[in-house]
Amino acid sequence: MADPDKLPLPRAPHRPGSGSQPDLTPLEAAKAAVPDRTESATWRANLPYRYGWRLFDAGFYWEAHEVWEAVWMACQPNSRERLLLQVLIQIANARLKRAMGKEQAARRLAQDVERLLAEPGLKQGAVMGVDSRALSQLTREGGAEKEI
Repeated sequence: MADPDKLPLPRAPHRPGSGSQPDLTPLEAAKAAVPDRTESATWRANLPYRYGWRLFDAGFYWEAHEVWEAVWMACQPNSRERLLLQVLIQIANARLKRAMGKEQAARRLAQDVERLLAEPGLKQGAVMGVDSRALSQLTREGGAEKEI
């Protein structure tokens, strides 16, 4: 099983517009490991997906978005996995906006997440180790039940 803990975290979280420069080396290593197809059945072996969670949990929201976007691109169109990744990317964006002091943008993104969570594909229980019923908690500062 791939171990996301073996990939280092970036030196510091990137905040667009702050003059910071993203530490791309660990992100590129994770993105290079994206499987040909992102599937629920193999999420435990999906290093970039799990590394995205590690980044997110550590407050690296821009970085989590970057890695999860690569995972999202490997999802089958209109799949539950693709919808989950879209939600996670938007939640990471909302957290990033909040960290940048852009509360209105964070609220708008949280509303987008709530609309996506109303889609039927995420109302069917766990997707890729995440209890989809708890995802809306992530738009706030709380957490979601996840197996990751």
